[in-house]
Amino acid sequence: MERLPSLVEDIMSSPVITIDGEASIREGAQLMSDRRIGCLIVTIQGKPEGIVTERDILERVVAQNRDVNITKMREVMSTPLLTVHRKMEILEAMRIMRRHNIRRLGVMENHTLLGIVTERDIIRGVAIASLTSFKTLLRREELPEEGNQL
Repeated sequence: MERLPSLVEDIMSSPVITIDGEASIREGAQLMSDRRIGCLIVTIQGKPEGIVTERDILERVVAQNRDVNITKMREVMSTPLLTVHRKMEILEAMRIMRRHNIRRLGVMENHTLLGIVTERDIIRGVAIASLTSFKTLLRREELPEEGNQL
């Protein structure tokens, strides 16, 4: 039987798409569009330091009429990048997101960025685990009880 998702590593997206903090917002937006993703991890000297989401670009660049060709990713990133260990339980990652009012966490191990986990990933993982448990209960009810077999 396949193991139910219970750890962050079971549901995270990997590899993570990163961009250097010196890249322009235009470059970042193009990369997000090309990869069909909603955020980028921003690196400074190769180290993950922050995150830029579609919403960040809207609120911190477009709404403020900043030039997308001049504005750097590091200027609009959210810092610090909140991270969790890949072996953390999904529900604990969800608690961290709720506590900090965020939707994405970096996934780290030994100072290495392994992936990203989103609120949507967590909802999907919890739903799969719930549905699988529900199916198991239904199967048990369908089995004839001992002594009641025809």
